[in-house]
Amino acid sequence: MKNELGLIHCYTGDGKGKTTAALGLILRALGHHFKVGIVQFLKGVSYYGELFFLESLYPDVKFFHFGVDCPKSSAIRQGYEKCDLCGICFVDFKNPGEIHMKYVRDAWEKAKELSKEVDILILDEINLVLRHKMLPIEEFMEFIKGKPEHLELILTGRDAPEEVIEISDYVTEMREIKHPYEKGIIARRGIEY
Repeated sequence: MKNELGLIHCYTGDGKGKTTAALGLILRALGHHFKVGIVQFLKGVSYYGELFFLESLYPDVKFFHFGVDCPKSSAIRQGYEKCDLCGICFVDFKNPGEIHMKYVRDAWEKAKELSKEVDILILDEINLVLRHKMLPIEEFMEFIKGKPEHLELILTGRDAPEEVIEISDYVTEMREIKHPYEKGIIARRGIEY
C-alpha cells in the first residue's frame, strides 16, 4: 500500500522525544499495514526498549543500527547495570574518527536502498550527521530531489540544518524546559530507554 503523497517530517531541537515521536508515527503506519524502515545513524545496537518491542511485535520492520555498540547494552537492558555515561558509544563531532564516518556511509547506503522498498522511512539522527558534515548536505539534497514520490520520510536529530527545515513539510522542535538530569537523575530503564 502506497501513500498518496510522500511528505517529509523533521523532528529537531534540544528536548527529549524526537526518536520517540518518529516511532509513534511508525506504530500508526503499521496499524494500516504500511511497509516501514528505520535507519539509525550514530547508534549501535543498544538497549532502547521501544525498539526491542517493535522488532518483536513487527518482525517485518526493516530496522538497521549503524554506530558503536554499547558494551553494557545487554546488562542495561536486563536491568543489571545502568548507563554510566562512559562515552564509548558517543561521537566526538569535532573529530568523529574513521569508524564513525564508515558507519555513517554504511547507514546512508542502506537508507537509499530502503527508500525503494518501504512506504515510510525514519532516518534517525540524520540531522546531526548533516549538521556536522559527516555526510555532505548536497548529497542528501540530491537524494531528496530523487526520492520515490510515495516515500514518507521522517528525519530526526537536534540541530537540523536550515536546508532540512526548508524542504520539510512538517517541522517540530522539541524544546527542553526542564529535565531530571538537572537534579542528577540519570536515564531510567523503561522511561528514557
